[in-house]
Amino acid sequence: MNNKTSNTAFTLIEVLIVIVIISIMGSMVMTAVSGVMTTAKQSRTKTIISIVDSVLAEHYANLKYRQLPVEIPDLFQPSGNANELGFEVLASEAARVRLMMIRDLQRMEIPDRLSDITTAPSAMYAATNKVLIDNSGNIINTRDDRNQRKILDVTWYSPNATFLSGSDNVPSRLAAYRNRMPIGLTLNSSAALANQGAECLYLIMATSFVGGTPALEAIPSANIGDTDKDGLREILDGWGNPLGFIRWPVGYFDPELSIDKTIPDDFDLFRSDYSYTAVPGSTSSSAGAYDVFTAANFDDGTVKPWSMRPLVFSGGPDGEYGITANPITGTGVEMANYNYQASNWWWPTTVAFYGQELPSRDGLATRPFPDPYLRMFVSSNLNNGVFAGRLPGQLFATSTSANEVTDNITNYQLQVSPR
Repeated sequence: MNNKTSNTAFTLIEVLIVIVIISIMGSMVMTAVSGVMTTAKQSRTKTIISIVDSVLAEHYANLKYRQLPVEIPDLFQPSGNANELGFEVLASEAARVRLMMIRDLQRMEIPDRLSDITTAPSAMYAATNKVLIDNSGNIINTRDDRNQRKILDVTWYSPNATFLSGSDNVPSRLAAYRNRMPIGLTLNSSAALANQGAECLYLIMATSFVGGTPALEAIPSANIGDTDKDGLREILDGWGNPLGFIRWPVGYFDPELSIDKTIPDDFDLFRSDYSYTAVPGSTSSSAGAYDVFTAANFDDGTVKPWSMRPLVFSGGPDGEYGITANPITGTGVEMANYNYQASNWWWPTTVAFYGQELPSRDGLATRPFPDPYLRMFVSSNLNNGVFAGRLPGQLFATSTSANEVTDNITNYQLQVSPR
């Protein structure tokens, strides 16, 4: 009698085939899960950016109609000259002063870097015309006589109120930011400067309200952190990386075509920016800053100050922004700690820059001016007439930057596509 043994074991080939099938199925599941997670993180990032963008837009809109605590020199300035009644400010000069104040308020109340918070309000000046009277009691017209003009201080916020300098007069929102700065923070340290855009966003959200509710409550707690451990909290994207923030993205290349540089600055209703009085086609080194923003649709070959709005962006899944948040000099130095009030960026007190109404009559060669378009920086980084540096929002000068920005998520995108 023959006994037959049943062989029910798997062969090696069968086992390998099963392993391969399981591996394929596992990779398919992981790919699907990864895709869902990426989509969820993108959706969360878009929501966060949309919330932040709406708060920033409200601040910008409020600044358009802001009342300013200003004392402009008037006819009743004391004078030692019996024929001098005082000084008057031309309407065009009053508009220019207001423009400078609004831009400085943007810097202080919508900061994108620590220097915006720590530096004092800009000192403001206005060109005034003497009001003279002759021996017969008749008013003498001096508006066309430059020798009768004088530059006087315009009182608003204290230009001495730097960070930790005491209780000097500053905008209440700026004071709120300063009160939230950690004691002992080394402001020039690499840690403090690393994610200052996201840190400023946190300060803005922490001091803002939407419908009576703190704006910060709309941001998930998981998207608020301190990734660089400097004591300043940050707004994070869906991947846990700090958001990028540029208040004046003057160098941003706009693939969504949501920027129209032919639309004038929203805050310059009376066209009082200095560029409107600059000499067209000037080739001087001082006026050369106007010639780098060229456009064929302007008769004089220059682009006048255009409407800019804040740029909020995420690096996307790869965490790489691809664009600079800071100016980069012609020698390749990134200025992470630059200041819009740096004295080497002050504007020359000349007719070309300060306009026909404001020649220098007091011996001061330059004036502080918070310029969103960084024209003095551009002028100081020209190479044979061509700007050799990088402006905030511009691509890094690397071979990979163009690819790094392809997965960025920005508030500009949300404006031109469904959220």
